[in-house]
Amino acid sequence: MVRVPWKKLAENPRLSESLVTLLVMRLRERAQPVDGTGGDGGRDLFEYTDDDKLVVYEAKSFTGRMTPGRRRQVRKSLVSAARHQPDHWDLLVPIDPNPAEQAWFDGLRGEFEFVRHWRGRSWLDEKCAAHPDLVRYALQESADYILERIAEARAERDVLHGGISDYLERARALHGRVQEISPHYAVQTRLDADGRTVVHLSPRGPDPDGQGAIRLTGPVRFAGDDPQKARRRQRFEEVMRFGGEVELSADNLAEATLSGPAGLGLERVAVGGVRISSARQEMTPPLQGQVAVQLPSGVPLASLPVCFTQRVSGSDGGILYGSDMTGVMRVRLRYSHRDRSAQLKFTFQPPEAAIPQTLVPALRLLSQATAGYVMELAFAGEPAGRVRAPVSTGMTPVGWESGEARLWADAFDDLSRLQSRTGRFFPVPDNFTQRDAREVKDMLALLDGEETVLRGSTVSVGIDSAEALDKLGDIRAGMFRVTAGYQGLLFTLGEQQIDPRPCTEIYTMDKILNMKEAQRDLAAHGHATVTMRVAKHFPPVRYLGPLRDSGTEG
Repeated sequence: MVRVPWKKLAENPRLSESLVTLLVMRLRERAQPVDGTGGDGGRDLFEYTDDDKLVVYEAKSFTGRMTPGRRRQVRKSLVSAARHQPDHWDLLVPIDPNPAEQAWFDGLRGEFEFVRHWRGRSWLDEKCAAHPDLVRYALQESADYILERIAEARAERDVLHGGISDYLERARALHGRVQEISPHYAVQTRLDADGRTVVHLSPRGPDPDGQGAIRLTGPVRFAGDDPQKARRRQRFEEVMRFGGEVELSADNLAEATLSGPAGLGLERVAVGGVRISSARQEMTPPLQGQVAVQLPSGVPLASLPVCFTQRVSGSDGGILYGSDMTGVMRVRLRYSHRDRSAQLKFTFQPPEAAIPQTLVPALRLLSQATAGYVMELAFAGEPAGRVRAPVSTGMTPVGWESGEARLWADAFDDLSRLQSRTGRFFPVPDNFTQRDAREVKDMLALLDGEETVLRGSTVSVGIDSAEALDKLGDIRAGMFRVTAGYQGLLFTLGEQQIDPRPCTEIYTMDKILNMKEAQRDLAAHGHATVTMRVAKHFPPVRYLGPLRDSGTEG
């Protein structure tokens, strides 16, 4: 077995994590890496499975033990990943957990139900053993790597005297021959992570008379006392009834046989496993609809236009796949012909960058979809095409607090209005916070000619003359007012800076807190900072423009 020098690789964390990334991409053909230049959003890789589930993979270069600091890093990644609403999340780190670490990891599921596997050192070493070229790549083509490549090239020449051209010619001939003997199916082969040959059979077209059907005959068994196999059984039954994808292992198929069109020779194949996939059909034209949240009386609260573009079918019904017009909300509708029922599933998947107004409709729908209200899906042009049912559980995304969807809907709505007022349009800044949302609301109020209340209980001003300090010192008791005028007022949102116009700030104070210290500093350095307490019942205010004659009085 290839021994991966994880400790050495950890000296360069990016190198170690790149090795794990390449390995997962080799094992999972749908996996896509994330460019982490601007922050990876809690995910190093992700994939959408055939049944539309989002799986997020987080790679860490840690070796040794999972210390408290490393645990905090993992949890921080989970918080970021939760914004993408994954169905599963796997941690890949070259540490085999001890009992205490495993208990900590299992406990994360209480807060993040999508946490799935800890893939540790043993698992990584096993998978790397099947792909030693990746390890050699990570070690930057050492001398040993070059020698091994020379030996491999010599072995290939002993069999393929024409080298690569010989191999390509034989591969093309075999590929062409297998297509000729398979009129009903296109055939593709590849090696899986365990070195086994995987054969993909894809229908070439419709088969109305069933002559090209592949049949799986015999019982399919699932161990009833194994939770994982119980879930697989449930998944198998759902796929048979409604379509989708499921994998069956050799244990499930011990008494089953395959048969199909003559020429394929499926009867002679020893089945090590089967992946059953429903072919996704493009819906032409797409099916348009409107999702709405309503009061029980029928009064609408929020709605979202959706478009279904694909479907799969089973014995009892099928599944429609689509999204809203912006792609922010993915929609899955499973319907049953048997009992005329349907189930809607929504996945909030905001893009890495989006103009704020594109996020608002989906967030409004999420914020209103609470228990006690009614969800309705109506299809365009179909008077009887309506699915209507009470909302049984809220749609708050994983990791969000109750009411957070409404908060962000209001915040992005305000940000959109600010962009329209200033003529500056840009995506929602990275790490846009609730504090940023408050500043946006304040900017809108200023642009509307209103006064905004400033936060804080003290004000500090710079003094560079004894005369100015003496004037402050003459104030023995009572309140006094300080007015500050600014030529510009710069607000920063991410990489964007907005400067509305000149502004005025008015502060009403009732006490100087450090007069003696300021006098000493002025005498010693020629300048001092005077700290004053803001009057409790007269908060400081800001407005755009010069000082108003009838401005706020202290």
